[in-house]
Amino acid sequence: MENSRPFWPVLCLMIVLIGGCSPRYRVSSEPPLLTATVQELVARLDERTRSIQTLKALVTIRSERQPAVTASLSFSRSADGGPPSLRLKGFDPFGRTLFDLVSTGDRVRLTIPGEGRVLEGGPDKREDPSLPVQSAELRLALSALVGPFVEPGEIPVVERTGAVYLIHLVRVSGAEGRLTKRLWFERSHLTLEREELFQEKGHAATIVEFYDYRSLSGVDWPDRITITRRQDEFHEASRVTLEFHEVRPNAVIPPTEFQTP
Repeated sequence: MENSRPFWPVLCLMIVLIGGCSPRYRVSSEPPLLTATVQELVARLDERTRSIQTLKALVTIRSERQPAVTASLSFSRSADGGPPSLRLKGFDPFGRTLFDLVSTGDRVRLTIPGEGRVLEGGPDKREDPSLPVQSAELRLALSALVGPFVEPGEIPVVERTGAVYLIHLVRVSGAEGRLTKRLWFERSHLTLEREELFQEKGHAATIVEFYDYRSLSGVDWPDRITITRRQDEFHEASRVTLEFHEVRPNAVIPPTEFQTP
């Protein structure tokens, strides 16, 4: 038994060494929830509107109507506060033009070279069901990205729900108020993650969702947005996803970019 006594100190030392070398796991904590007033949240949106006057980007458009399409996008805000000028030019895998959609003011012009067709109409006219995105959806997408988010006559009311801030935008007429939009901010970074646009009856007609934020010229920019149009409160009518690549805010865009014959 005396020969076994030196074994115990050695065993204790081995246990200490093994315990010291064992991996240590650290539970990652969730980022703290931030607080903000309705004025501060609206100011964040206004800053994005002021910071981006023009935009050029390469986008991938995914819809239920046809396979994914790559397109070049040009956007220019109107100096007089009117509708922005937009141009979306889609390409096939060989780089040939599939369609060329130009929207300026109250005029929309669609050219489909492969079919030799040119269509013109107002901003709310459905151009062609084969297009991956309509001009009305495109204008809505750009408005959701660069504003203006709060229109004249809309009153913002904030609500805090757990990890989310909701801004309800209400338009008052006489003694009645109507909900026009609802903006969802996640509270970890105070970024806009969802926008709901309401019909007269109070049901969300269109839902815009924002994903994969990154800093773009000092502004939080989502690299992917999804637009869902509702047929009614229970049924979806269509869904379009825009994935942004090579985004260049405030790029120099010549006026001829939006000219049509």
